[in-house]
Amino acid sequence: MTGKFAAMILMLLTAACATQQQTASLECGVAGAGLGFLACKLAGGSDATCAAVGGVAAAGGGVLCYSLSSNLEKHRKELAGHENNLDARIAYVKAVNEDSARYNTGMKKDLVAITQHTDTVVQQIGQKTIDQQTLAKERSKLDTDLKNANDSIAAQEKSINLMRKLQADNNLQDPRLAQELRDQQMLLEQTRQQTAALASQRQRI
Repeated sequence: MTGKFAAMILMLLTAACATQQQTASLECGVAGAGLGFLACKLAGGSDATCAAVGGVAAAGGGVLCYSLSSNLEKHRKELAGHENNLDARIAYVKAVNEDSARYNTGMKKDLVAITQHTDTVVQQIGQKTIDQQTLAKERSKLDTDLKNANDSIAAQEKSINLMRKLQADNNLQDPRLAQELRDQQMLLEQTRQQTAALASQRQRI
């Protein structure tokens, strides 16, 4: 019976992060921590081990639960057929930049939580108080976060390459568009920097 309850809780944990992927809410990490701890306890784990499992679910549970690709593809579809319209181009890049800026802000917050959590894990490794199964889950969670972050970088690069091609094919000069394009490149660099910081946390464990 206990195993069935644990399985049900783990299903709820997965659903919590799936919802986060659709809504971009920062609630995924909070929900994941509580559900992860409860599932672990129902499965017979110790308080120390289950606290670590809960931390795996919580750390990076904000924007890092998903990537930007679906959002940016939605904006691309809205631009389709209007590529040679200046206002449409500006609206497209502005929407991409707004999503990217929101993602970077959330990612910065996630990195604070991830760094603090990784500090604890590193300490547990040094003290040999963390088991290999829990450590593997820690690594797997960071690998997933890194994949989503890299997918987000790829989505931004795709958007920038699209605009570069459009500008080369039909150069529409406008100071508003030029500024949005500069902002787009700046936001991409921010995502790259924060992804590098995330990768450094993964390397610690």
